[in-house]
Amino acid sequence: MKLQRIMIPVVALSVMFLLPAAAVEPSASERQQLVEPPKMSFQIPMNNYCSNENSLDFSFQLSNASDSAANITLRFFKQDGTEFNEEGTAYREIESDIMPGKSMNLQAHATGLYHINFGNHKRCSERIYLGEIAVNSGQASLLASGWVNTAGVNEKVIVNDNRKFDLSAPISLTGTSSP
Repeated sequence: MKLQRIMIPVVALSVMFLLPAAAVEPSASERQQLVEPPKMSFQIPMNNYCSNENSLDFSFQLSNASDSAANITLRFFKQDGTEFNEEGTAYREIESDIMPGKSMNLQAHATGLYHINFGNHKRCSERIYLGEIAVNSGQASLLASGWVNTAGVNEKVIVNDNRKFDLSAPISLTGTSSP
């Protein structure tokens, strides 16, 4: 009888400590998001001669390799680390539909484009040296590349060795479901 009085509270406490632990276990999709990074950074080779006579053209394309739309943001940074949020330009069939620093929905298998000129359109002191692609919600499989043109010579902007990369928005583990 005495053993029974001790065992009932011990069992009740054991169950109480086990249930909350199971409630915070991330789901399979949440575990996937915990593994994938939320953003990809890349360098832009802009350290070159720049003036009205030697302008630099920068062109970039970002493709959604997913079967669903991706909510993403493309950001560019100047040499001093400040963000560059200038609208791109269209010129001789080079298009520009991405607005840096603004969230956008890129449809499945669609490509967003950005182009700008430093030396003529923007001042050389405003050149960008770093880019960053971030996913704002869910997950995305992306491809990205670009070029910088100086005096007719293209220098490639390489993102993830020109391979597809997967990004996942950061998730909060509060309020997750049990497995």
